[in-house]
Amino acid sequence: MCLEQLSFGDLHSSHVTTIFPWSFCQYSREILIDQCKSLLEVFESQWINNIGGGITSTSINEGNGDTHNTSLVIPRPENIYVPQLVNLKKLVIKSCNLLKHVFTFSTLGSLKQLEELMIHTCKAMEVIVKKDNEEQRNVVDFPRLKSLELKNLPNLKGFFLGMNDFKWQLLEKVMIDYCPKMMVFTSGQSTALKLNYMHTSLGKHSLECGLNFHVTRNFHEWSFHNLIEVHMEWKSDVKYVIPSNELLHLKKLVWIKLNDCRNLEEVFEVEEAMEEGLGLELLFREEKEEVIAMKGIDSGLVKSQTVVEIPNLTQVELKDLHNLKYIWKSNHHVRRMLEFPNLTTISIVNCGRLEHVFTSSMVGSLQQLQDLHISDCPNMEVIVRLEGEEFEYDVTVKEIECLKSMRLEKLEALEGFCLGEDNFLLPLLETLEIKECPKITIFSKGQVATPTLNVIDTSFGRCYIREDINHFIKTKLDEVT
Repeated sequence: MCLEQLSFGDLHSSHVTTIFPWSFCQYSREILIDQCKSLLEVFESQWINNIGGGITSTSINEGNGDTHNTSLVIPRPENIYVPQLVNLKKLVIKSCNLLKHVFTFSTLGSLKQLEELMIHTCKAMEVIVKKDNEEQRNVVDFPRLKSLELKNLPNLKGFFLGMNDFKWQLLEKVMIDYCPKMMVFTSGQSTALKLNYMHTSLGKHSLECGLNFHVTRNFHEWSFHNLIEVHMEWKSDVKYVIPSNELLHLKKLVWIKLNDCRNLEEVFEVEEAMEEGLGLELLFREEKEEVIAMKGIDSGLVKSQTVVEIPNLTQVELKDLHNLKYIWKSNHHVRRMLEFPNLTTISIVNCGRLEHVFTSSMVGSLQQLQDLHISDCPNMEVIVRLEGEEFEYDVTVKEIECLKSMRLEKLEALEGFCLGEDNFLLPLLETLEIKECPKITIFSKGQVATPTLNVIDTSFGRCYIREDINHFIKTKLDEVT
């Protein structure tokens, strides 16, 4: 019998512990298994090399306290050797909560055509490949495997825990999501020359050593050190993206994109716990110390300030985050400031609870910011929020030297860019759009210098600017009233 595709779903019966005898499975190109609650193994390995047919009694625990005894009668040839899955290209297994492994080591040699392997939501899964009784040290070759996904496997310890080396010649996508007990991919060496990144629920991670990662605590904590891109969509169980104790580990983070995460409240979590036993290093810049010395500020106050730099972050895109309160919340009890020296682009769309973007202390670090776009945020009151006076020292001019384009649209509560006395210098600003912001009364209470800005795009149309932005806004308000 030759079946090119086998598909099994919702097999709740306690009488199904093995999907099919090898004579059915070995020629299939695709095998899809979903919600087979009693499944103990995918392939009938316990009968390999047995002689003749027979009756096997099996006790099955469904996970709800009920145990069933069943007798399985499956006729088979007198001699069954190690089965071959010579045509299998795709294997998908989902929600099989009694399954502890997928393959035995003996079957791996036949998986020459396998291109895609997905294992999702199998609570008992400990390894993908189980070691055989007799240890074999030969190299395992997966010549065609391109995609591997391991998701929601709370007891997974590794793909394979034997000492064999693995070769993955075409492997280019690996997704590992919520495998909290995973400490190693394979105990031996894994060579995957085409694999540059690993994907998790957070996003994309670098892999300088390929798949040869060894985790001292758990995979989730390890992943922040190699995090390159944060990409989350349609997740409802996340309140913050970056926990406070991981802020110092974001040296490689380049890009953040968040979309429609309905319960998200903070992007960067900032808490006092960050300094409690976590070895937070203080990163004071020399120029700040000079200013502090000149101003004669209390050194005890200054020493409580910690600066955490996210050095390589360039882009932030936030969309449809309806409960987002803070992107980067400052902490006034133990003074903490985040800096983004290479941030170039910020886009914020439809974040209903967000009231501001930056705090005033952050502005000095935005030396590479080029594009700022904020729209459809009904509670946005200011772009730059003032911080408590007790933590501030005077700065004559706040310069955002690379900013070229700023678009502020449909911000019903916006009163101004900044309501403090700071002076702003925006030497390269060429494009400024302020549309449907009915409450704006001023750009900043200080002076605003925009030497290259000639035209402002407003709800009234494109208007030439003859003096500074503050004067332009006041003139338009007078015209309306």
